[in-house]
Amino acid sequence: MARLRTKQRRKPLRRRVRRRQPAPKRSLRKDAGALPVFAHDVRTALTGVLALGELLASSNLGERERRWASDIKTSAEYLAALTTLVIDAAKAGAGSLTLQRDVFRPRALVAPLDAALTVRAETKGLRAAITIADTVPERLVGDPIRLRAALENLLDNAVKFTDQGAVELDLRAEPAKAGHVRLTCIVRDSGIGLSRAETKRLFRPFAQASVEIAQRYGGAGLGLSIVKMLAKRMGGDLTVTSTPGHGSAFHFTAVLPVAPDDALAAAPASQRRQTKAKRF
Repeated sequence: MARLRTKQRRKPLRRRVRRRQPAPKRSLRKDAGALPVFAHDVRTALTGVLALGELLASSNLGERERRWASDIKTSAEYLAALTTLVIDAAKAGAGSLTLQRDVFRPRALVAPLDAALTVRAETKGLRAAITIADTVPERLVGDPIRLRAALENLLDNAVKFTDQGAVELDLRAEPAKAGHVRLTCIVRDSGIGLSRAETKRLFRPFAQASVEIAQRYGGAGLGLSIVKMLAKRMGGDLTVTSTPGHGSAFHFTAVLPVAPDDALAAAPASQRRQTKAKRF
């Protein structure tokens, strides 16, 4: 009889425990509100670093010192891009992320990426290359800051997980719906590669491909999930093809309007002359 009473007492207790379980999730959502504030404070400090880098680079320095100043500026720009991703993650969770619609030049956007990739690749003895096809319009309409942050993240991962060989960025475009093109940005590396099971976990927030990779390379496992979210908000997606030991290729796609002066680039292929890829 005593055992029966004990079981009857446990049932209400279990119900109370189950009711209280969602509370930690609410707490996490509440704490996530501090992320934009933290990222904003970091980005404010980086603005000063960027300004000093500009002054140093334009002052009367030797060639070596000028290169160091440029490297400082490039690194600060990369960190600023990361803070943008952090803020976006918090805004997306709150349902308040809004993409900008600015006219930008893809080739101008890629120029600082090329400089940063060259510096990071050289420190590891890697080859680096960026190729832009002639099919990419001169001007597009979209969110260049977030697009650059997404590509920075993919390139940084490529360098981090590659010990020998090369890291490449390939930009191409093809007509999409009227007045738009599908911009495809492919980041290739000859790094460690991923198994099929690892790729399935890759785009989950705060998840690494494997425990071994997390222990060896570190990272919060948040970047790729944010990049994929941004790609989807831009009408595209982020996918990966990979072979263990032979590297990976990440395909970031976005459907973007073509700026009015470049509307011809969005015309059907039959109305455009065939063009060849151009080395950036």
